[in-house]
Amino acid sequence: MNNEEKYKKNIHHIHDKSYKDLYSKREVALDLFKNISNANWSKDLKAEDLTLVNNTYITADYEEREADIVYKANINNSEVVFYILLEFQSSVDYTMPLRLLFYMCEIIKEYAVNAKHKKYDKNVKIPAIVPIVLYNGEQVWDVPNQFRKMIYNEELFGNNILNFEYDIFDISNDEKLNKDALIDLKNVTAAIFLLDQKMDAIEFLERIKVIALYFNSLSDAEIKAIKKWIKNTVVDPLAESAIKILEADKREVELMVARNAFILDEMRENAKKEGREEGIEEGRKEGRKEGRKEGIEKSKLEVVRNSINNGLNDDIICKIANVSLDLVKKIRQECEKN
Repeated sequence: MNNEEKYKKNIHHIHDKSYKDLYSKREVALDLFKNISNANWSKDLKAEDLTLVNNTYITADYEEREADIVYKANINNSEVVFYILLEFQSSVDYTMPLRLLFYMCEIIKEYAVNAKHKKYDKNVKIPAIVPIVLYNGEQVWDVPNQFRKMIYNEELFGNNILNFEYDIFDISNDEKLNKDALIDLKNVTAAIFLLDQKMDAIEFLERIKVIALYFNSLSDAEIKAIKKWIKNTVVDPLAESAIKILEADKREVELMVARNAFILDEMRENAKKEGREEGIEEGRKEGRKEGRKEGIEKSKLEVVRNSINNGLNDDIICKIANVSLDLVKKIRQECEKN
């Protein structure tokens, strides 16, 4: 495995683990179920009704690719028992309906073994399982959310074949989760989704400002969870700046965001200016057109290096410098060697 593949795998693993850490907190998970999902089963749900199931239902083939959470839920004094299966995805996975089926079968199997059902018992019941997928990749999630769509010629078999649906939250592409809609919600999951969408560093700081100024109903525990998520997923010093803004007095927030945004913008403009000047100088020697082109390319490389040194992630750097992701990764590897 080359360094680039190892690097990509580590990034996805860290991100999935960060979501797992976040939604292992019952209060944060409840916020997702009640305020984002809005499903009927979540209306009467309380944090104390949720029990985190520590078992993982991931086969060896998928062990390093998934970070799943399973909650057992009791509603109305245990009259209703069901399981909630949360999956976190950084890339589109067209086997997801099949993978979810495997996990659901494992949950039911374990429940049945412990329940010790008798074949003559007419009241045998199993708990419902609600599968939910959180996806934060750039490509639109276009995987069918019905299991039957995985079956050859499924339309021939009507209701005689196995089927279930899963909920998908496509953080970056779902119009129902756009910036304005999330700001209106003002809850912890909306804050995380706001920060996990694709944007440049300046927009990231603007969204931190919005959270700091207007998400007033967040508890101390939820603020702590957001800061931990930022620390785990955003490279310093941008993460450090964001956390300081969240901790600051509201009167200081505007100034802190403006100061940090100015530094980022100035860094970008200086790199562009240096590139233009160098291009002009080269143009005098080898021809104005060729020199200007070379200067622009050097400018982009300088922007990439400065952005890496300032802790920006690869997606943001691509947008700032207008270069390919492969080039950013190549330069990052060079920087890490030096």
